[in-house]
Amino acid sequence: MSVVAFPFPAPVEPRLRRIGRIVAVGALLCVAGGVLAVPLLWSSDEMLRHWIATQSPLGARPFTLNLSTRLAGALISLIGLAPVLYALLQLSMLFSRFARGEVFVTDNAWRIRRMGLALIANALMSPLVQMLTTLNLTRANQPGQLVVMFGIEQSHVLSVLSGLALVAFATVMADAVRMWHENSEII
Repeated sequence: MSVVAFPFPAPVEPRLRRIGRIVAVGALLCVAGGVLAVPLLWSSDEMLRHWIATQSPLGARPFTLNLSTRLAGALISLIGLAPVLYALLQLSMLFSRFARGEVFVTDNAWRIRRMGLALIANALMSPLVQMLTTLNLTRANQPGQLVVMFGIEQSHVLSVLSGLALVAFATVMADAVRMWHENSEII
């Protein structure tokens, strides 16, 4: 861990500490909610049918729900959710450090970088997860009713661009902390 102490330490405002605690806890609650939502979704016929009709590319196409499609669907969903959960954990750790008053440290830059990489991974995995989900839900259909859908949406492109921006920001932040540290050793 590289912690840089600035020459004139300014106490962190209570507002930043409060925001840090709120975001850190909120991100952990989102992780818990995401993990709990997957089995709830795949175990409820009503919720699953509503999700397929409104959110899935299957829409009104025929699909089959049985134990194997539910278990495989839950597993596919958890795999697709993994980068989001990782990014939320990194966000929680980042804001926990903010709450402790550790703002300009190298580890924070690396956490921001990991969040950016997780956004990129999520955007790249989403079309594959969508395709596997449609295949899974239609694999037990009558012959000729298997559906394969693969699509890239605008949100995927925006997620990649946002991830790249976070990676660039983290690189600049890490370099700034490193240069400040090197310069403070010279003085």
